[in-house]
Amino acid sequence: MKSVMRRPFGLFIALLALPIWGASYEKVAEKKLFNGEVVKEYKLPNGLKVLLLSRSQAPVLTYQVWFDVGSLNEKTDQKLKKTGLAHLFEHMMFRGTKKYPDGKFDELTSRMGSDKQNATTYYYRTNYFESVPSYQLEKIMELESDRMANLILDGALLEKEKGAVVGELRRALDNPSRLAWDELMQLVFNEAPYRYTVLGTEEEIKGFTLEEAQYFYKTFYAPNNATIIVVGDVKEETLLPLVDKFYGSMKSQEIPKLNFKEEPPQKKERKWDGKHPQATSEILLLGYRIPSVNDAEITALSLLASHLSNGMEGRLRKALVDKGIAVSASAGVSHRPDLFEFSVALSEKHPAEEALKIIDREIALLHQSKIGKAAFERALNQELLSAYGSVDNNNSLANMLGEYLMISGNYMRGIEILEGYKKLSESDLQKAAKKYFTKENRSVVIVRPAKKGKTS
Repeated sequence: MKSVMRRPFGLFIALLALPIWGASYEKVAEKKLFNGEVVKEYKLPNGLKVLLLSRSQAPVLTYQVWFDVGSLNEKTDQKLKKTGLAHLFEHMMFRGTKKYPDGKFDELTSRMGSDKQNATTYYYRTNYFESVPSYQLEKIMELESDRMANLILDGALLEKEKGAVVGELRRALDNPSRLAWDELMQLVFNEAPYRYTVLGTEEEIKGFTLEEAQYFYKTFYAPNNATIIVVGDVKEETLLPLVDKFYGSMKSQEIPKLNFKEEPPQKKERKWDGKHPQATSEILLLGYRIPSVNDAEITALSLLASHLSNGMEGRLRKALVDKGIAVSASAGVSHRPDLFEFSVALSEKHPAEEALKIIDREIALLHQSKIGKAAFERALNQELLSAYGSVDNNNSLANMLGEYLMISGNYMRGIEILEGYKKLSESDLQKAAKKYFTKENRSVVIVRPAKKGKTS
């Protein structure tokens, strides 16, 4: 008779209670949102991060993959030293694998009812996203993981996509607002690689080699440089085994450290004045240097932007748009690059200098006295309403988590800023305006109409 070693019954029950994915994951944190919902953070042994927020209001979910790579990385990488490949690669990711050839990804996601499917590239990140019925989770995860690990990279496909991206670049250059932005970046930044466009130049795009593309893919599309964000109708006991199944065998890579010169403080106003053949009226952009997103003063600056431009009572709307001087006028905070921007599209026959004088007048008022209590409450309520509303949407919430993770390393930073609004006073907004809205800290770009075929 065989001898059988019996395990204690209590231990058997304990083993049954362990989730089957427990050995493959580290549960890093749980963070509660203002509405009581919880963001759960996990990490695989290969470095892949996972953020999950489960909600069961509807059988749908948003699935996003964020890569910590953008044009800043390629410009500072010693093996590349140019821009445009991060964006080109965003296009290449739709070109197919051995299992799912070119065109199959779009065909299959369309068949499964995918909504808001797209991808974007910026200075500091690249992301891929789609919203699908929750029962399609395993299939969308299979497709996303397959192209992350098994993308076909050959010379013919690369050359084909180069042509498409060059066409996109040429269309962008035909846009006078795009010219204004590019010139502002070059004006503000003398050292930091924000001065180089995300799309790159036509020469750079055409010059990328297959070897450079393979290096970029292997290095930056590694699991330890990626974060999966899922918001919607799925529980961790369903999601995590699938993540392990499709991503667990991927190998981590050594990621080159992003290292570039910090931009020295600006000491005097900078100006650029040029023309564009497609402009039908003048465009004015102002950029004020501000601190990074993790600085405490960002909260006041963000609410100040709302006071200036949001709603029917926004100061810029009343002073510029309602009076017929401008077609549109807005203010906003940008992170990485860290700027407070004013943007004005003038009405025909109204010069940019007219708008600049009005903005200077509004800034002088902010310097001289606090905004009124009613104006402060209006800006606060509008900002809270907008932010709270966006959090209810799966895609918007996932975007917020991903964006703040990429710019600050803290996916909860957007929620912290939102909650920080309630602690502000009118004096905080005045203090921020006086500190950062100074002429020596300002860069001014004006784009004017030009005769066709002539730019300057």
